Amino acid sequence: MRRFSVQGREFAALIILSDGNDYESMEVVEMIDGKRGELLLEFRMDDSSARLSFVRPEIEIPLLRASLEVFREEFLEPRKAAGLVCPPW
Repeated sequence: MRRFSVQGREFAALIILSDGNDYESMEVVEMIDGKRGELLLEFRMDDSSARLSFVRPEIEIPLLRASLEVFREEFLEPRKAAGLVCPPW
């Protein structure tokens, strides 16, 4: 789990590794009083694609941008560095 702040609000990115699924995912939630709030965004990645599979209505662009950066740093780059299969883009 990686915590990050956007516009004074606290969020957490939770990486869910494949356990029988055909994909791995990263969920983004708001942290409220130290507890996990509702799902805001979900990224999914498999061998051939990476996509934003869930977007809660009214997500602000700064949160989306920060989440994409966390996805790149915590999800994509370590897999590339380890030589694991990543989408072809």
